[in-house]
Amino acid sequence: MSLCDSARSACVSRTFLCSWKCHPKLTFTDETLGLKQNADGKSSRTEGFTWRVNNILKNHSGVGVRSLNIVIGHNEVDPCDVNSWLQKAITPGIEDVTLLLPIGWRAEYNLPCSLLFDGRGNSIRYLCLTDCAIRPPVGFDCLRSLKELYLDGVHITGDELEHLISRSFCLEKMELRSCIELICLKIPLWLDRLSWLIVSSCHKLQVIENTAPNLTTFELFGDQVQLLLGESSPVKNFNLAFSSELNSVSYAITKLPSVMPHLETLTIYSGSERVNTPLVTNQFLHLKYLNIELADDDDDENVFATYDYMSLVSFLDAAPVLETFILSVDQHDMHHESVFGVASLHQRRIHEHKHDRLKKVQIECNST
Repeated sequence: MSLCDSARSACVSRTFLCSWKCHPKLTFTDETLGLKQNADGKSSRTEGFTWRVNNILKNHSGVGVRSLNIVIGHNEVDPCDVNSWLQKAITPGIEDVTLLLPIGWRAEYNLPCSLLFDGRGNSIRYLCLTDCAIRPPVGFDCLRSLKELYLDGVHITGDELEHLISRSFCLEKMELRSCIELICLKIPLWLDRLSWLIVSSCHKLQVIENTAPNLTTFELFGDQVQLLLGESSPVKNFNLAFSSELNSVSYAITKLPSVMPHLETLTIYSGSERVNTPLVTNQFLHLKYLNIELADDDDDENVFATYDYMSLVSFLDAAPVLETFILSVDQHDMHHESVFGVASLHQRRIHEHKHDRLKKVQIECNST
């Protein structure tokens, strides 16, 4: 190499090194670190992940980090190393933190809340944590800029979650999945920007209480819980799927008109309906979109055997301004009954309502 080329390479190397020391986006995964996978799914070098991340952060100034994304798919990484990486990268000004850990860490790794102290957590706008524990104390004064929170497989109690978001006045969306220590979830009044809540597979959860004034979209997947949403619930969009409970459709038509009086769109997924959809006196006065999905998820092929699908007309009677009705049925063995018999006609008689607002009706049926 000529002297000129050597000098040029040296300048480029120094420029690159300088830029890397302040690189704003740090993403550490097996793929980005160039770690190949063996047939058993493990990295080609057990210590490769730790060694490479340590070297990268050793050469980083720790200044100017805006996004940190750490994805660990194996258990060989030492939690102490993870703490060291977070300590180095979470500095004032960081906005996006994602920490995806192995499922085996769920009950073992406790994320130190001290990593967010001294103003280091107040610039975070997006926080995603999986498979760990976090125990915010009383008086936790961080996450003041947080807009979106995602917790999956995180050990945290209802009180600790309240501590975690106690100063998150900018929070707009919160998603909680498989947080098995949650028993009572309270959404406080001061979260007046929170508009979207997703709760899924939190199997010990018994009560969801909301006083946030602008929570318009709510998705609930898992076990049936008590909903305390206030006398004038703001929820307008609701997705519902019970994992082990029966009769989600009947629950929706009997409970939701009073719990969510301003509901405009409703999607219900049910894997088992043992009773027909009842007639009700309460109405969905604002419901415009209704999507019902019925599927045999149970090993028992008779979960819908006695269900009268025409009883779903009760929903039409309970929704006077409905514009769209979608019904999807996926059943293992469907028996088709004649609609010309006297008993059948009596059973399927529809009240003489004119659904003038109804613009779209879509019915799909798959039988295997």
